[in-house]
Amino acid sequence: MGILTAKYIKTSERQIIVFSSSLQHKAFSHFNPISAGFISFGTKENGEITCSCYGESVSLNLKSEEEDSLLAQTFIL
Repeated sequence: MGILTAKYIKTSERQIIVFSSSLQHKAFSHFNPISAGFISFGTKENGEITCSCYGESVSLNLKSEEEDSLLAQTFIL
């Protein structure tokens, strides 16, 4: 299957908010994000959904963090 890519932020409450790549990260600044970047979703051969957070938000001057992928994965299981 193909890979879907979107943008995300992580709040100080450790919530991941995923949104369209057509929006700027700064539109979500009222959530007080502590990390931000891009998130890709895919599927393994067995149908398991995977996700990977990477990159950074230029408009918020925030980078993705290593734990973001693990945190996002727990929300989709």
